[in-house]
Amino acid sequence: MLTSLSPLPATPDNAPLITALAQLSVPEQPSEPLFATLHQWLQQQLHAPHFLLIEGDPAQLRYKGSDLDTDSLLASDGLVSYLMKGRSPLNLSQADLVARQMNKQVQLTAPKPQAWLGVPWYDSDTGSGAVVVFCTDKHRYSEQEQRLLQQFSGLVKQALHTRTVRRQLQRLRAQQQQVDRQLAQQKTLLSIQHQIASLSRQLLPLDQLCQQFHQQFKRLLSCNNFYVALVDQERRQLEFPYMVDEFQHKLHKRRPLGKGLTEYLLQKAEPLLLDYQQRQALIDEGQAHEMGQAAQSWMGAPLINDDNVIGAVVIQDYHQADHYGDDDLQMLSYLAQHIANVIIIQQAHRSLSETQQALEGAVNERTQALQHEIAERRRIESQLRHDNLHDHLTGLPNRALLLERLDQLFAQRKRCADFNYALIYLDLDRFKMVNDSLGHLTGDSLLVQVSTRLKRCLRGSDTVARLGGDEFAVLLDNLHDSQDAMITAQRIHKMLSLPFLIKNEEIYSGGSIGIAYCDDAYNSPQEILRDADVAMYQSKAKGGRQPVVFTGTMRQAAQVRLRLETELARAIEQDQFEIHYQPVWRLDNEQLVGFEALVRWRHPSKGLQLPGQFIEVMEETRQILELDRLVLQKTCQQFADWQRKYPRMARTSVSVNLCSEWFSRQNSLDVINSILKETRLPPESLRLEITERSLLGQHEQASVVLKQIRRLGVRLAMDDFGTGYSSLNYLHRLPLDIVKIDRSFTCQVHTEQRARDVIQAIVHLANALNMKVNAEGIDDIRQIEILRNMGCHFGQGFQLGRPMAADNVPGFIAGKNTKS
Repeated sequence: MLTSLSPLPATPDNAPLITALAQLSVPEQPSEPLFATLHQWLQQQLHAPHFLLIEGDPAQLRYKGSDLDTDSLLASDGLVSYLMKGRSPLNLSQADLVARQMNKQVQLTAPKPQAWLGVPWYDSDTGSGAVVVFCTDKHRYSEQEQRLLQQFSGLVKQALHTRTVRRQLQRLRAQQQQVDRQLAQQKTLLSIQHQIASLSRQLLPLDQLCQQFHQQFKRLLSCNNFYVALVDQERRQLEFPYMVDEFQHKLHKRRPLGKGLTEYLLQKAEPLLLDYQQRQALIDEGQAHEMGQAAQSWMGAPLINDDNVIGAVVIQDYHQADHYGDDDLQMLSYLAQHIANVIIIQQAHRSLSETQQALEGAVNERTQALQHEIAERRRIESQLRHDNLHDHLTGLPNRALLLERLDQLFAQRKRCADFNYALIYLDLDRFKMVNDSLGHLTGDSLLVQVSTRLKRCLRGSDTVARLGGDEFAVLLDNLHDSQDAMITAQRIHKMLSLPFLIKNEEIYSGGSIGIAYCDDAYNSPQEILRDADVAMYQSKAKGGRQPVVFTGTMRQAAQVRLRLETELARAIEQDQFEIHYQPVWRLDNEQLVGFEALVRWRHPSKGLQLPGQFIEVMEETRQILELDRLVLQKTCQQFADWQRKYPRMARTSVSVNLCSEWFSRQNSLDVINSILKETRLPPESLRLEITERSLLGQHEQASVVLKQIRRLGVRLAMDDFGTGYSSLNYLHRLPLDIVKIDRSFTCQVHTEQRARDVIQAIVHLANALNMKVNAEGIDDIRQIEILRNMGCHFGQGFQLGRPMAADNVPGFIAGKNTKS
């Protein structure tokens, strides 16, 4: 007796079907036995000696409940294809089958069905499929049997759809779990990085310091076997200040440098991951010797400072060959960089402390100690002078030393008219792209290799200097032929066109080169440097294919530049600069907390000029110092007047930007203190902003000046944070109150997850360092809520208020809440 399936009653006859359908919807259950159960149940309900289950497009046979050859049924001109194309149930008797074969609608081969009943399904969610029963004996499927098979088909389709959905959900859950693990790992890595950096402020014994490193590594990696090795100053001994090992319980403090795996890592100067077979291969090849218990998995990273390998950090496992992977090696290498920084800082602190103790003790014993101290101070002064005149990354002379040597050549030419020299100005191509795509460490390596190649192209008497960023200059003296400079420039151009090999990757750069020859018309070194720069830009405009010599035709452009410099000097004298103020808001309660002072130039004929039209020129001519002093004086005076006139502004502050030159001036602190006293502006109402770029090459000096300024009560902010120049090693050592997120991240916070991740990391870092966060460039209302939810404290931008002239500020604040 046929059983109704709509709805399906829970009778003993239907129990196998209900159970099989429920199990079929579970992806982990094998489908073949379940299809067999479905066929058995169907045979009990209708005449179904042969049963097919079809799924997919094109049709694929999922189950065959028949011992007959069904290939012809599944052929492109077979009954299954005919059924799927029709997209409706097909109940065919023997006569119907013969008629369709005669009409060439289908092709039938032996054994031929005598009765055929098929029900297809198709929709956009569940896909396509069909169930088919047929027999080779005489039979005619009734309408009741057709309805049963249709109901049965719906149940099978739903079970298969549920199985597919559950499989997709499992895959999505697995992907989500992977993302969660990665985010947690990144958060832990950032925390470890912060903890390691904080160790530089603690003067710990070396073994305790390394023990702290080990504790931090345990948060990310399984590292029951861990040691730190350091090369001594004579590079003859290998010291082990810290070691934890399952088999080697006694710590060997040191041993001569040999051919162990640690020495092999130091020689390679790059991270290394070895399984047992790879380790054994190195031993068999004689590249390393067996030392201690053989590890199944060995992983190490060099500790590098200024391109010198000072040691290594190693983790190993004695039980599992694939215990560590490439991701583990990458994390170890990354953290090793920060460990090296901390060790160097600690060694420097320890060395300074030991030297000071030795000097103090010796002074009490005899006068000779004083002589030693004087000699040591002279050496340090000499080193400081060297450091002030050389680039810290490449070791090349910097701009200041280049100008000194140009002064010497100027004087020599005045004494001897036949003495000739030339200046080559070089700007690297594609450097910014290398920095942005491969990272600043790769960019630094590129600059070092460029400096090495430049020195190979020169004579011993020539000078190569790094002017800053990706710009270099070459000073050729005592030239005998005017073509010598062009020949040297072409040689440099050819050398730079060759690929650079960095971390086993070839990088192409090249450069644009300008040449300026000595001329009695020059009055200062800056003029010939400027003309070489102009020629370089001409070369860059031509694609940098050939060096370009500065000629009279370029002088007009130089004169335009000179005219601008003169106009800017006159603008300072005639007080043509004015201050506009952009409001800064607290994001949690939308209250006004202050303003940022932004300079504008009121040109006599061109009208109001924005900073982008003149700041770069003023920086190059050092007029920026006088402009900064003028802006600081005006802003402090204006804001002090407002605070006295409008009590509501008493708890607001104003931000003023300072250029990098302030950190090299001896009277910077006196100027700021004098302005505050003269204007009677409370120091806590003033915020001075510095950029990451302004700290390049003068972190230590800047830190000293900033700490002195901070002691005045003035608050400090890091502007444009996130543009990639700063080092976390120095950030925590600066007395900063506020970190300002660069607008390049803020403008994408509502559209790009990466921007949100970067900003969230900056907020976490600032909170860990007890700093506030100010987001610049808020130009969309959606950005405000996102930044507020991230914990960003302050914000400014066109969405919150455009910069306004000083005359408009009192009216603006009249209705604003300025409580902090």
